[in-house]
Amino acid sequence: MAMGVSPRGSVLRYPSPSFTSPWFSSCVRRAVCGIPSSLRVSQNPGFPEEEGSKLMWQEATVEVRWDKMVHSALSKIEDAKINMLHTDAHPKIGSSVELFSQELPHPSRYVSPPRLEGRTESYSTKPDKSLAEQNAVPSEAAGSNGMSVNGQDTGTSSDMSSHVVGFNKVVDQKHQKQLASVYNEVIVVDNVSTAKHVAQLLTTKYKNFIHACDTEVAKIDVMSETPVGHGELICFSIYSGPLADFGNGKSCIWVDVLDGGRNVLMEFVSFFEDSSIKKVVWHNYSFDSHVLGNYGIKLSGFHADTMHLARLFDSSRRAIGGYSLEALTNDQTIMSSKDELKMGKLTMKSIFGKRKLKKDGCEGKRITLAPVDVLQREERISWICYSALDSISTSKLFDNLKAKLELQPWFFDGNKKGTMYDFYENYWRPFGVLLVQMESEGMLVDRDHLLEIEKLAITEKQIASDKFRKWASKYCPDAKYMNVGSDAQIRQLFFGDTLRRNDTNKCENDQNECLSKPKSFKVPNTENVIEDGRKSPSKYRTIVLNKICEELETDMYTDSGLPSVSGDALKGFAGKVSNDQNFLIHDSDYGTAYKAFGKGKEGRAACQAIAALCDVCSIDSLISNFILPLQGNDISCVNGRVHCSLNINTETGRLSARRPNLQNQPALEKDRYKIRQAFIAGPGNSLIVADYGQARKQIASLILAHLANCESMLEAFRAGGDFHSRTAMNMYSHVRKAVEKKRVLLEWHPQPGEDKPPVPLLKDAFGSERRKAKMLNFSIAYGKTPVGLSRDWKVTVKEAKDTVYLWYKERKEVLHWQEERKNEAIDTNCVRTLLGRSRHFPSVKTVSNAQRAHILRAAINTPVQGSAADVAMCAMLEIDRNIRLKELGWKLILQVHDEVILEGPTESAELAKAIVVECMSKPFYGTNFLKVDLVVDAKCAQNWYAAK
Repeated sequence: MAMGVSPRGSVLRYPSPSFTSPWFSSCVRRAVCGIPSSLRVSQNPGFPEEEGSKLMWQEATVEVRWDKMVHSALSKIEDAKINMLHTDAHPKIGSSVELFSQELPHPSRYVSPPRLEGRTESYSTKPDKSLAEQNAVPSEAAGSNGMSVNGQDTGTSSDMSSHVVGFNKVVDQKHQKQLASVYNEVIVVDNVSTAKHVAQLLTTKYKNFIHACDTEVAKIDVMSETPVGHGELICFSIYSGPLADFGNGKSCIWVDVLDGGRNVLMEFVSFFEDSSIKKVVWHNYSFDSHVLGNYGIKLSGFHADTMHLARLFDSSRRAIGGYSLEALTNDQTIMSSKDELKMGKLTMKSIFGKRKLKKDGCEGKRITLAPVDVLQREERISWICYSALDSISTSKLFDNLKAKLELQPWFFDGNKKGTMYDFYENYWRPFGVLLVQMESEGMLVDRDHLLEIEKLAITEKQIASDKFRKWASKYCPDAKYMNVGSDAQIRQLFFGDTLRRNDTNKCENDQNECLSKPKSFKVPNTENVIEDGRKSPSKYRTIVLNKICEELETDMYTDSGLPSVSGDALKGFAGKVSNDQNFLIHDSDYGTAYKAFGKGKEGRAACQAIAALCDVCSIDSLISNFILPLQGNDISCVNGRVHCSLNINTETGRLSARRPNLQNQPALEKDRYKIRQAFIAGPGNSLIVADYGQARKQIASLILAHLANCESMLEAFRAGGDFHSRTAMNMYSHVRKAVEKKRVLLEWHPQPGEDKPPVPLLKDAFGSERRKAKMLNFSIAYGKTPVGLSRDWKVTVKEAKDTVYLWYKERKEVLHWQEERKNEAIDTNCVRTLLGRSRHFPSVKTVSNAQRAHILRAAINTPVQGSAADVAMCAMLEIDRNIRLKELGWKLILQVHDEVILEGPTESAELAKAIVVECMSKPFYGTNFLKVDLVVDAKCAQNWYAAK
């Protein structure tokens, strides 16, 4: 007899085969309706969610017959190779042998979060997803309340029918069969009794095994939200290797937290917090640690992060898939061919993705993913396999990476110290733990200060925008209504309907007429203008912009070949002019707009107007990147502390920061709104801010002096004072003579009662020479060439070469060292840092000339920048190891550009500062083997800005 569906979506019991599996009953219920879980909630604006959901269920029953239902369900059971021993472990599905009716989860469970404008929402639980997966969008018919990165798939029921209106399941049959084989290795834990049994085995019999772990999290946007205080843990998996047996020969544990409840999770606290179980492996340990920390679990016994191991093995994988678990475990150069399970991590898209259908019924390109908690409930078997595969893949990846690193020798100071896996155990393993601790601590933010500077920034942005519009409207009347944040409108003003580079097909007959042709744009109708043919003002109005200058030229273009109107390009047009400047400067200091607009008064006005536009860009960047995000809840918790993500994800090994990217903060002298002042110490606490020589790049020059054993540079550092002035003195004979004859001073240290130096300082009298010396001090260390310097200085390549020659004249050791590094890169395809980390390159024989040039620059840059990263890391570890600092209550909370910030009790601030200076000046286990002292600047204050 046919089986029907109740108005609530429940399966009505009619005579049917006596299948005993409760999972089968769930499959039958879903197969009857032929509706994927993502369509359970209607998003039709014409119906309330619950009513729309009922209607969809009722419509679906008309299309489905009993014989099709039985055939599909049996087929699914066979394909999934279900182990019936575990079907009673899913109370949410039911345990009866009959086909009981089951109600749908209430639609309110699947409420979509607000979409972030201007970007695609990612459906991953960790920020290690493949790009294609991150670009997948949530199902339009499904509520979205979560994301999954290491998610895994097992359910096969909801994709049984692809005829549901609007979507078509993207099913990779090969992947489905591969996943099915994983289920035989998995024991499902969704009740307290099973959890107790499994946790006991983990902490006793298998205590010394290597356990790979992975979590799956819902209700978090990993692209914008910190995992600290955000997200809901729905399941986790633990793989203990093929020798472990948790029952029936199963070596992988999958724990249902979503429906098993918090009590199931708490049974594993002893395993996660036992420091003697030092065999726990993760892929992106930071994320998993914070997720479990949200439930009061303090992870201990950390053994390895496969993401860090992969970066140590090869720091240049960006072009070949990066460091996602999927990319690494499917890379045959990393994974062993002897693995029994011949597959790595699979993408969610390949298992759970659904293509949205076009109006004509054809499949569209857009692939959608349901929320992970929906997948876990509605596609349970596939989800279990997919989730468990993450921990299995992590374990196998660890074995392979460890084996490869153990084959790589670790050279330190020219001597072999062991293997690169020994390096990991000595440095990167404790460093990974430290970074997670710093992220967890976070930094307190003064939101009142941010609110005040937000108001000021918006006001100043409006003033600068109006200034530019007023100037531009003299040449184009409609420019007073333009959107100054629109690249298209700015480009139209300066360049017209621009030809792309190498585009000779457009307007071949009369290019000038075509380029000067006015163009219309729609802008907000803020003045309520009633346009022709309308009776009332519309929301938008049309303006017409024309090219206002025929002479303006640029050498900066976008990737698509259009003239760039980026901040750097605009600064080139404006020159060294400020928005509010009311005095004249030398003609050579004006930008290219000065000549293009006829020089004189008009040229100066153009440069100042474009400088105002530059201000708009910089203010807007500060608002969108710092002032507003720091006030939001995405990157902070209820305690008001911002939890920045710190990552070892650069090719040189330097740290990067995300959410927010504090590396991109303006320099102190350019911090017009004192954003650093918003980072404050907690009540009763102070901050200690310490760095090497007040400059991020200063340490790079010091490292270069050590590596090249350059006597001239070493002497300058030993002498102290203004390093760049000393460089200028050594480069230019006329500057040296002025110093020797005491017409200028290298430095001046005022004595009581002295207001100014007796003679000018070198940096004032020879500012141009010092600026070039300073740029060379930094640029040479970064591998910059005379060609690049000629662009920066706006001089000929010959002039740049002559200046570079002056720099090398006193630093021949540096030139020799650089040639050695280039030859090393050519001969061995790698270079090494101070502590022995290596960066590998492709063979220069197989790459283009441009790639060869890049490799040779990187061969110079990496040892310097990578060694600076080594020094900063060792300094942080030395601070973290200091017992006295711990006793005083001081903790590291942030590192940005070799600058470390600690927070602790105010009463011990001065004592703690002295300890920090000592640790940083002797960062290598209490020593400093560099050829020059590490000078540390440190200060105590109540906020970051005051401590600079």
